[in-house]
Amino acid sequence: MARFVLNPESSKPLYKQIVDYYENSIINGSLQLGNPLPAERDLAVQLGVNRSTVTTAYAELRANGLITSRQGSGTRVSLDAAELMPSHLTTWNKLRNQHLSEETPLKEKPYSKMNDSSFINLNTGMIAPELCLARNAYDLATYTTNSEQISPMPIQMKEAITQFIHYSASSESMVLSSSLEQAVLISMKCFLNPGDVIAIEEPINDSLLNLFLASGIQVIRYSTEQLRNLKFLKDGVKLIIASSLTIDGCSLTQSAAIQQRKKILTLCEKREIPIIEIVEYSLLKGSHEYLPHSFYELGMDRKLVMQIGHITGIAPSLSLGWILGPEHVMKRVAEVQIQLSMTPSPVFLEIIYNIFQSIEIHKHMEDVKEELHERKQQVRNKLNTLKDQITFLQVEDTTAIWFDFKPALHLEELIEALSEAHVLLSPSLYEEAVRIKLPLASVSKDNLLEATNRLISVLNTLHIKQFAEIY
Repeated sequence: MARFVLNPESSKPLYKQIVDYYENSIINGSLQLGNPLPAERDLAVQLGVNRSTVTTAYAELRANGLITSRQGSGTRVSLDAAELMPSHLTTWNKLRNQHLSEETPLKEKPYSKMNDSSFINLNTGMIAPELCLARNAYDLATYTTNSEQISPMPIQMKEAITQFIHYSASSESMVLSSSLEQAVLISMKCFLNPGDVIAIEEPINDSLLNLFLASGIQVIRYSTEQLRNLKFLKDGVKLIIASSLTIDGCSLTQSAAIQQRKKILTLCEKREIPIIEIVEYSLLKGSHEYLPHSFYELGMDRKLVMQIGHITGIAPSLSLGWILGPEHVMKRVAEVQIQLSMTPSPVFLEIIYNIFQSIEIHKHMEDVKEELHERKQQVRNKLNTLKDQITFLQVEDTTAIWFDFKPALHLEELIEALSEAHVLLSPSLYEEAVRIKLPLASVSKDNLLEATNRLISVLNTLHIKQFAEIY
């Protein structure tokens, strides 16, 4: 914690400066619940004030319920302090992780096959090499800073990111990371403990799901429809992991989407449950439309939402992650990131910054938009052979096709059948259907079309089998 110095020229009384300092330290997490404070005599000597000044300050902190004093154990931050803070701070301050668990079951089967070249892996969350701006390290060298240029500062990098994702955010509200997974891991380390229960909106990428499971976090999975009324929530849910996408069987108006999310925010605020919104931007999508109904935008005043996202399509298996949130929360996140040695390297940030400033990026995005449009048409034409069983969903995602397959199949049987067909994909159940997100950009076009053929074959086979079992 930074060294505390009083300002004798301030109009604020000295004892009040001490009160404000310790109150802010408790709120931003520098002083955690149960942490000791200096003895009154020691603090008076350190600050160069009369002991009575410290006594008065400690008395006010005790009266506010922020600290407790007991003979033999000294003065400490009260274990009940979190309950007494303002509501917009309380929820985040209650979330404190102390360690990670090593005794957790993972979804091991898909992971054992991820490196098998005979499998078509649609679960990577990354972009196929031929669709990336740079296909290898040599291509990235083009975007390094020459000797006559000045390397960008972190604040410039953050400004470039906020422009790209069309948000207005201060540098103190953003923490950069080297990947989406790192951003999630840092956030978990800040706010969750093994055994905590969280609710995750489906579909969720397996790699992200396993980060939670590996940390001993208990997961409740829910659909977009269930999120609207929060009926799936049980006592003890600490956190909601939500998607930034609006997923529906029919198109929602912008105003309807905004009203739905405002309702969710109000319910979460009432129950003191914070939200982490997961977003995925890509160089493949070109110019992004401003989405005023994201949870982060709508929840900024309430300070209830953190947003975690990343930008892909830069180079194979390379992405830039970020975390956005209330400034007092981001201060804690930044401290934990440093403790975990997970700050992105200056060279990495320099390359990404120069890419954002380049002319090539605009032509690349236009070329890839055409390629994605062609892929989408070809995949939809193939899926139309299932037109009696599928419903295409209206989703704000140009890099994937979303559809529901009815009637609902046995999920584990479907995943196993896809694995036998050498396709890695993570469908989910939604009411009386199987919901599938089919990525268009994570593999080559030939592999995408082949994976679609295998998926159609598996769905047909299981549907016929299910029909035969009924009759």
